[in-house]
Amino acid sequence: MEIFQIPDVERRALIALLRADSTRSINLGTLGPEGTSSEYVAQLMSQCVGDRGCFRIVLADTYELCIDALTQGHLDLVLVAHAYPNINAFYMNPGLEPAILFRGSTPEYGIATRSDFAFHEELLYTDTVVSHPATTPLPRYYFDRPVKLVTATSTSQAAGYVADGRYNIAITNEQAAKQHNLKFVYRFSRIPMTWTVFARRKDRNDHARTRTSLLSGS
Repeated sequence: MEIFQIPDVERRALIALLRADSTRSINLGTLGPEGTSSEYVAQLMSQCVGDRGCFRIVLADTYELCIDALTQGHLDLVLVAHAYPNINAFYMNPGLEPAILFRGSTPEYGIATRSDFAFHEELLYTDTVVSHPATTPLPRYYFDRPVKLVTATSTSQAAGYVADGRYNIAITNEQAAKQHNLKFVYRFSRIPMTWTVFARRKDRNDHARTRTSLLSGS
């Protein structure tokens, strides 16, 4: 079941961010390349405010690159999935703040292969399956034996690795599978997810001055 819910208080906060600079599109960074669940949810987020032109979605190879671009002023906002294992580092960053939080399901996930690959289930236990780190727990809930896994930076990259022959099997989402002309041989489900949109902290200069004062003893 597809679920996309932004509570009213968070929606108002989002609209306020957009109105703060209504003269240009807001640069919203998230995990790429095209076909990731992050891109999918970013598009839903853009649609929910009724003006698809107000956001310019910018994709990067990692969330960390997005955050670096945000702190340097090249992005206005960054969307991060709460399933990302290292999201705690973004919350700890004194130059950032969570602008809004909401719930948005991913596209459907599954096991995908090339259309000409002769898949059978036993290969899950003898071959190597490529996956984003956040989705590596999925096989343990659906199969009765351990699956050998390696990781990619995104579900879309995992699909790309299979498309170019680096691996034969990927855990990926429906968007990325279609983009890379893969077929699902086993379907899991959509993943109900929560998300944070990070912004630069408005009082970050005050925090920097306070830290300088404390270090200098003045």
